[in-house]
Amino acid sequence: MNVPSTAPAKSPLFPCSRRAAIAFLAFAIILAPAFSPTAAPQASTIVTLAKIREAWVQDLRSKQLEPILRFYAADAVFLKPTGERITGSAALRSLFQTIMATFNSELTLHSQNLETSGALAYDSGDFQETLTTIATGAKITAKGSYIIIFKREPDRSWRIVQHVWTGTPPPGT
Repeated sequence: MNVPSTAPAKSPLFPCSRRAAIAFLAFAIILAPAFSPTAAPQASTIVTLAKIREAWVQDLRSKQLEPILRFYAADAVFLKPTGERITGSAALRSLFQTIMATFNSELTLHSQNLETSGALAYDSGDFQETLTTIATGAKITAKGSYIIIFKREPDRSWRIVQHVWTGTPPPGT
């Protein structure tokens, strides 16, 4: 029995062939991550900010004044546990010079949240610190919470614009 072969009817909704449609979908799936606004860039930003946090801690421990100051925007604000507001590069320089001249720090930060949204990001968590007074060798322990707010600069770098410490301040700080 001879049955005449007929080509399948083309769908009025999809005038292209099934093979072309599958190829298009495969291509779209392959390219989707490249056009995702949050996937890869946000992950790399979070890694960058975590590295900044760790470098900041290392610079404080090793008393690297200039490198630590470079993490801050020119108009950055540092809020001490006492509620005192330190604003701007000159005031931050004075704060860190005093801390580094007075204490040796063993600071540990435990990040709880590190998130980004556009040109802003924040890192929030807990800290524990042992300060050793250089003049006397006395040890002071402190713990509390912190939040660091970052802003992306026009050169695409991230700078700290707000830095907040909570908790009971160690005596003499």
